[in-house]
Amino acid sequence: MTPVDILAGRGFLRNFGSRPGRWVKTKITMTTKLANILHCYAMGMGIKGVSATFELSRNTVRKYVRLFQESGIPMEQLLSMPASRIQEIFGGSGERERTPSGRQLELEALLPEYAARLTRKGVTVKSLFEEYRREYPDGFRHASFGVYLQRYRLVSRPVGHVEHYAADQMYIDFAGDRLQIVDEKTGEVRSVEVFVAILPCSHYTYCEAVWSQKKEDLIKACENALHFYGGVPMAIVPDNLKSAVTRSNRNEPVINDDFAAFAEHYGSAVYPARVRHPKDKALVENAVKLMYKSVYADVEGLMFHNLESLNNAIIQSLSEFNDRKLTGRSQSRRQLFEEVEKDYLRALPSVRYQMKERKSVTVMRNSYVTLGKHHYSVPKEYIGKRVDIVYDADTLDIFYGLKLVTTHHRDDTPYGYTQKEAHNLPGRQGSYEKNLDEVFERAAQIDNIVLLYLREVASQKKYPPQAFRSCRGILSLEKTFGLDRIVAACACASQMRVYGYQDIIGILNRGDDSNFLEQADEDMVSGSSPQHHKNIRGREYFSKSITKSNKNNGNK
Repeated sequence: MTPVDILAGRGFLRNFGSRPGRWVKTKITMTTKLANILHCYAMGMGIKGVSATFELSRNTVRKYVRLFQESGIPMEQLLSMPASRIQEIFGGSGERERTPSGRQLELEALLPEYAARLTRKGVTVKSLFEEYRREYPDGFRHASFGVYLQRYRLVSRPVGHVEHYAADQMYIDFAGDRLQIVDEKTGEVRSVEVFVAILPCSHYTYCEAVWSQKKEDLIKACENALHFYGGVPMAIVPDNLKSAVTRSNRNEPVINDDFAAFAEHYGSAVYPARVRHPKDKALVENAVKLMYKSVYADVEGLMFHNLESLNNAIIQSLSEFNDRKLTGRSQSRRQLFEEVEKDYLRALPSVRYQMKERKSVTVMRNSYVTLGKHHYSVPKEYIGKRVDIVYDADTLDIFYGLKLVTTHHRDDTPYGYTQKEAHNLPGRQGSYEKNLDEVFERAAQIDNIVLLYLREVASQKKYPPQAFRSCRGILSLEKTFGLDRIVAACACASQMRVYGYQDIIGILNRGDDSNFLEQADEDMVSGSSPQHHKNIRGREYFSKSITKSNKNNGNK
């Protein structure tokens, strides 16, 4: 048996660190340690070699060898002796006890307070050291101060090792820093939340920008993460945000109903981290920091006008992040996921989860309903009635009783309006140019004189809203004066080269259109073609048209 065999069989492992040839203790008793020392010496290892191997002084090794030789006890009997007896024979372990100095005692008394203050924002080891040196000028220097403080923090807050299993959990969290989207039309800057998920076994990471931390956005982001991974883990681990946890409890927290329904749809459990215990999901906390260094750095300085373009940039940066090799490993996150975790995830359901919220509102006088701070149009016949809005993150349906009134695409733009032309909303709808074209179409159905005159009015006014109101007003005079006089008035105004609503009113009030009406009547009675204003059809024509229209309305 060689000294190497003795050490390997007595609880020692070879250390291939910075000092080759040394041995690292695993679990060793007083008896085993002495036996190892004496065996090595008996096999020919010198005092110097034994001293270096066991990190003991040469005098201590000589002491053990001398006491063993003088005792005359066989090695087998020594191994069977109790530890107390060995202590009596060899006089202890040979380790020297050191009495702490005065300045060490002073510093150790301050360490609990320093460690507690170090957790506060803005407090650093350097600032604590400067304060310590002001009070104790003869105290330790910066390096020793940092070592003592770090050693105390490690001892006072030990961290246990957590074993992560494939497809067991998915940690989720929101980043503290937000990203921004700039509205292309208004230039308004809107902040968006950043959702981060990670599978702790493979460290495979997912990241996405969402509008808020509300439950509909949280559920949508979690669902997208599951589809990104291509499977479902056993549990989803959030922190205690209200979108996921209604009431926290160390034994059995109350899960939000909608989030619990989402998890049940995918066959997964919701297992929240303990309150004020961020290390329960330390990997996703660290993943957020890594996103700051990768994704945030990649999109910094870029301008995005919508959520889709921002998420496309995030996915591209995230793909590069997952393809990088892990520190100290030859595999990337993606490779590790595909090798050890992907096949253990449970299959996704055939359909996605649909979360619906319900809200009862009254249709306002302008024929809109409000969800959040955005307004959606409803047909005007429902003004003043109570309707139900059933909505999710993408769409909203408006019901009156059991009848579906309309469906809109969800828009969370504050104080914005979403409408449909088919709802025939009160007030002017569409552009003035479009409405002016409709006025021209109506004028063409009456007479070409009216159409040509209104077109000239529009060209004279130049400003579309003003032109629209003047032309609309001229056509509205039909109710007071009749169509025949309107046509005659337009012909008279064209001859006078005056264009406007007030001009037509003046002609009709003064009766200046009578000559054009008499001329049209004479032409119709004589049967001759009119010499002037050939498009004037005459009083009898319009009387017949009005009578025919009234009969048609009566039949309806």
